[in-house]
Amino acid sequence: MLLTLITALSLQLNAAATAAVPVADSSLNTASVQNYDGSSAYDREAEMQLLDMANAERQHVGLAPLKMDEGLVRAARAHAAQMASQNKLSHQFSGEPGLPERIGASSPLHLNRTGENVAVAPNAEEAHTGLMASPPHRDNLLSPNFNVAGFGVFRSGHWLYVTQDFGSSTPAYSVQQAQAAVSSSLEQLRTQARMPRLQRVENRYAQTSACAMAQADSLSGAEPPSGAYMLRYTSMQPESLPTNVSKIIAQRGLRTYSAGTCYAKTQKYPNGAYWVVLVFY
Repeated sequence: MLLTLITALSLQLNAAATAAVPVADSSLNTASVQNYDGSSAYDREAEMQLLDMANAERQHVGLAPLKMDEGLVRAARAHAAQMASQNKLSHQFSGEPGLPERIGASSPLHLNRTGENVAVAPNAEEAHTGLMASPPHRDNLLSPNFNVAGFGVFRSGHWLYVTQDFGSSTPAYSVQQAQAAVSSSLEQLRTQARMPRLQRVENRYAQTSACAMAQADSLSGAEPPSGAYMLRYTSMQPESLPTNVSKIIAQRGLRTYSAGTCYAKTQKYPNGAYWVVLVFY
């Protein structure tokens, strides 16, 4: 017997940030972790078995394996324990953070997409077979968009409560690397528009404005310096520019620009985003 639910989510702008559900112990170095009353446990062996079976399926269709992330495992275990305590399958219980918030509070990874499968079954083999037989669950397990995962299994009596959390992990850039990625994409667009190359100049105002936006969790900010154009936006990947940047780039009177970037996890972006300020002169 198998019961399942599924969700696959892209990061949302209006997601609410909150703390992850606490668990007794989320160490990945033990075979099982006892619950508060000692009657239930996390099943480390079943977790690894499910991951191995998932990666075997991915290899069969030519996909790269999912890499286990400790933060995703913590989030998955906490939710599996919550399902066991409620004796119910759900992606979110009353008072529990949503999936992006749970993952964002548990994992330091930069993620631009998340997904989740949940199930209850008597053993790992039946859980995997049932999930693979369900098209939407299979889509999560075999999604080329996901490259990291954390599987949590909570044993309660004869049943295993299973949570499979998935993520699309993107590179973590330093401030300098993020600024370089923004600049490279901007200069490519300028070249495509057949406009003269803009000179990039260092400007503390652009950087401090980007971090001020991140701290305020808002694109609202100070007015641009006199005689300058300012573009403010957020992006999961700094090399991805907003569509409206082309209107500014095409202006012939521009000569120089400055780029400021600040990566932060906020209430709107629980899994993190780059806050970007471009100032054109």
